[in-house]
Amino acid sequence: MMKHQRIKLIRLALGLSVALSLVLSSPARPAAQETVKATQPEVVLSAKDKELVAAFEGRVKDYARVREDIEEKMTSLPKEATPEQIEAHKAAFKEAVRAARAAAKQGDVFTPATAEFIRTTILDEFRGQDRADFVKAAMEAETQGVPLRVNYPYPEDKEMLEVPPTLLLRLPQLPKQVKYRFVGRHLLLVDRENTLIVDYMTDALPFAATPAPITAEGAAAEGAPVSAPAPVKSLVDLTLPLKKDSLRFAVIGDTGTGTEKQRELAELMYGVHAAFPYEFVLMLGDNMYGGEKAEDFKEKFENVYKPLLDAKVKFYASLGNHDESNQRFYELFNMNGEEYYRFEKGGISFYALNSNYMDKRQLKWLEETLAKDTSKWKIAFFHHPPYSSGGKHGSSTSLRKIVEPVFLKYGVDVVLAGHEHFYERIKPQKGIYYFISGAGGKLREGDVQQGSPLTEKAYDKDMSFMIFEATGDELHFQVISRTRETVDSGFITNTKAKAKPATAGN
Repeated sequence: MMKHQRIKLIRLALGLSVALSLVLSSPARPAAQETVKATQPEVVLSAKDKELVAAFEGRVKDYARVREDIEEKMTSLPKEATPEQIEAHKAAFKEAVRAARAAAKQGDVFTPATAEFIRTTILDEFRGQDRADFVKAAMEAETQGVPLRVNYPYPEDKEMLEVPPTLLLRLPQLPKQVKYRFVGRHLLLVDRENTLIVDYMTDALPFAATPAPITAEGAAAEGAPVSAPAPVKSLVDLTLPLKKDSLRFAVIGDTGTGTEKQRELAELMYGVHAAFPYEFVLMLGDNMYGGEKAEDFKEKFENVYKPLLDAKVKFYASLGNHDESNQRFYELFNMNGEEYYRFEKGGISFYALNSNYMDKRQLKWLEETLAKDTSKWKIAFFHHPPYSSGGKHGSSTSLRKIVEPVFLKYGVDVVLAGHEHFYERIKPQKGIYYFISGAGGKLREGDVQQGSPLTEKAYDKDMSFMIFEATGDELHFQVISRTRETVDSGFITNTKAKAKPATAGN
């Protein structure tokens, strides 16, 4: 067991926004940063382009009306649906829409003129390193076997490439039922719920790169059998204060594999819960890998975390790039039918965001909801990390450009993300604390770049999870590996109320 470190964090007031600053055993502290104004990029279109965009948006709305008419005649899914209900509804809905659009063909929505406009927009949006980073992400996405066919299901076991928010704000806007999805260099319109490909355009990314293979069929991978875990016999040494009436919760990301190591980590989580009875768990996305049939929810989630679920621990999920929108109806994910949502516990506001698709609608909701939030602590959790030292992915800079100004403007204190299959605590950025906890079901060993200026603490040798305890003005955290080692711990002090002076401890 390595030596535990306690880190004292103090909060600094910054103009109209309040920021945090970490006090380490070293005297060095991050410098104060100017408040960044939350803005959306302005796009000026010619009269011709406005007409073209309006026509495209009209065609997408025509599709939305067709599927709405079908959906209205079907029995609605409850906000807390069983996996069997979700699967049956999705299948029936899919077949009904396919039958109604039997004559649909490529180019019905993405006309040649629209496709050219979108290619030009993408080319204008990405320059320099941003372009290189996006092309790298597009080409590395696990999209082999995705069909390039109109009115054909997008395979549920294939990941969803994050569409950069800066690009989403420039592309023609879509109704809530439809979303953009990149497959290699190609751009698809996909129905959020029935996963049908509404239309597609080729070579949407006009960059020199090898496109991902496209086939006529996609096969869903089946998960391995999972047995219910048992509690561990011994516990880790807790560094948290265990105060009466404190709020306690856990954090875990990238879980949905159903592997033996995921079950072992779940057993440890259950064992820790016996000594540290946390109320709920935040899930940071990629909740299901390799398929989303009813048995997948059972084998990769329900069976794995059964002791915690039996102990009435609630799980609050956010969506990752391997997750389908229908997860929002799954009763045990407590999303209440929404891809992004807010809940409050013990005076803390928790914001679950969909970082795959940070469009205008979600950004507007986030700003409006934060603007009237008077909670002492505001914590955002989602999948893609705005800051990361990962060699495989790294920082989601496009997402950061959009959400960080909003976080700063409205005083978000802590940001929790996954996607990277390791743990990392980022040095405070403009007063906000960023954590990555993406090793709940997968591990990318040795992926943290050594000597990264972002890293305060990192662990990429084994899988891990986090536990938190909020005690008024202090938010304590501890990171525990599958091998029961405490790999990081400390606490953050909130100065929205008057902060008490304190010293860092080991």
